[in-house]
Amino acid sequence: MALPCLLWVWLLVPGIQGVKDGDMRLANGAAANEGRVEIFYGGQWGTVCDNLWDLTDASVVCRALGFENATEALGRAAFGPGTGPVMLDEVECTGSEPSLADCKSLGWLKSNCRHKQDASVVCSNETRSAHTLDLSEELSFALGQVFDNQRDCDLFIHVVGQGPEELDLCAHTLILTANPEAQALSGAPGSNITMSVDSECMPVVRDFIRYLYSRRIEVSLSSVKCFHKLASAYGAQQLQAYCGRLFATLLPQDPSFRAPLDLYAYALATGDVLLEELCVQFLAWNFEALTQVKDWLSVPTTLLQVLLPRTELTVSSELALLQALDIWSRGTGASHGEVEDLVQHVRFPMMLPEDLFELQFNLSLYRAHEALFQKKIIQALEFHTVPFRLLAQYRGLNLTEDTYMPRMYTSATWSAMVTRDSRNRQNQGLWYGSRSRFAFPYTPEPYGSRYGPYRSFQTPQHPSFLFRAKLTSWTLLYLPTMQSCWNYGLSCSSGELPVLGLTMSGYRDPTIGYENKALILCEGRFVADVTDFEGLKAMIPSAVATNSSRRASAFPCTSGAFSGFRVTIRPFYLTNTTSLD
Repeated sequence: MALPCLLWVWLLVPGIQGVKDGDMRLANGAAANEGRVEIFYGGQWGTVCDNLWDLTDASVVCRALGFENATEALGRAAFGPGTGPVMLDEVECTGSEPSLADCKSLGWLKSNCRHKQDASVVCSNETRSAHTLDLSEELSFALGQVFDNQRDCDLFIHVVGQGPEELDLCAHTLILTANPEAQALSGAPGSNITMSVDSECMPVVRDFIRYLYSRRIEVSLSSVKCFHKLASAYGAQQLQAYCGRLFATLLPQDPSFRAPLDLYAYALATGDVLLEELCVQFLAWNFEALTQVKDWLSVPTTLLQVLLPRTELTVSSELALLQALDIWSRGTGASHGEVEDLVQHVRFPMMLPEDLFELQFNLSLYRAHEALFQKKIIQALEFHTVPFRLLAQYRGLNLTEDTYMPRMYTSATWSAMVTRDSRNRQNQGLWYGSRSRFAFPYTPEPYGSRYGPYRSFQTPQHPSFLFRAKLTSWTLLYLPTMQSCWNYGLSCSSGELPVLGLTMSGYRDPTIGYENKALILCEGRFVADVTDFEGLKAMIPSAVATNSSRRASAFPCTSGAFSGFRVTIRPFYLTNTTSLD
């Protein structure tokens, strides 16, 4: 009896049977062609805010509901306030979209509107003269079945791998000719084609050719490289571009870093500059995690030569980077010259004097490259002990060089973290536990609902040891509402929210500037994006790509929400300061 009862309950629940995300309806109107706009998402109906609401947006609703056009686009809950969530805000349509869900907006459930701002429409009272029966979704499945049957073919494909593997398939020229992505196969002379593929890609060749029929394919972390390779070789440009975008989604899914390293090697071999830079960026932002996995010892020298010069390299400290390089050099058997070239990129001035002194006792690299280390340590000690004015006046040092600029250090000396629900918690997130001689306490503080989560912390004014006793106080803010911005004296627009804020208190040395960064963390496991603090604010990207105006994070956070936000304080000498005079 339980199953029939559940069936009856399902049948009696009004308004959701067969409804899908993006479906729309009009509510509370006196006639079928007018009313409050409601849109379905996530299992419930909700309303649309009237910010930026116009006739173009209203016409998208009317045409989707079978009317010719919209005659009025109304706001301020003209047909009464609705219930449930406000689903969309700041909708901006071009007029050709099938639903408001396909228009530009702030994204689902990103509105601060109340129901007194619900949008409404009045549609033209004429319905369309033509009605369409669209069963095209079934065509993809049917064409896939034609390929699977392997009958009545006029094109025969012999697939050869690098080893003994072989595969014979047949195809239909007429079907392939209709697909521009299949021209390399359908346009080949004769009825017999030989495809040469890498052995690792043999298991996906059948799926690739089936895609040329059905124009639908499932791509995973293990298959994306082969599909990209086949698409590149046989001119399937849409599949090639799709795989290229997927790399950003799939790179973070392998905590062992084997996939990013393999894809980097593949990008070099194929000359894919975009994929190469994508891999380098991910590895740079997650460099400390890379140094702690087994495959750290398999990182090629050429990759380290690209990574180590980067300022946007996430690591707990410069000492931790040098220690990781020491382990790598001992485990890989790299040549003396290769290692020395890499050591040149280590920023010795970013290490404290006592750490520099101890290198001779606990680092094998020091003994193998003693002359270079002594030169670098003397350079660093000058930076730590000679005032800025004298460095610039007598030594002629170019203090804008990378060696004098901090990277994105995540130790407690230079970093703090906030989450959307931070209360009295200890610092969390990407935490590597390396030694820090500037041991400042991390002081979480409570917050009220009017203010939002925040963290207060202190850093030295500058990496030079001259500033060891001069502290700067900071507050990292997570600002989810306009009210929380106002309470901290910040000006925010609704399109920016949520946003990160960073305030500074105490004496500000006119010779020191800051290029602070916000690390956007996903699942407490990887850095999905890095944003700049411009003024007092840093924008938070969308966790995944949406139709909103907010840009998506460089590496999507598939959980749908970021796990935390870490600020890295990055002070440097202002070389054009008037205090030099």
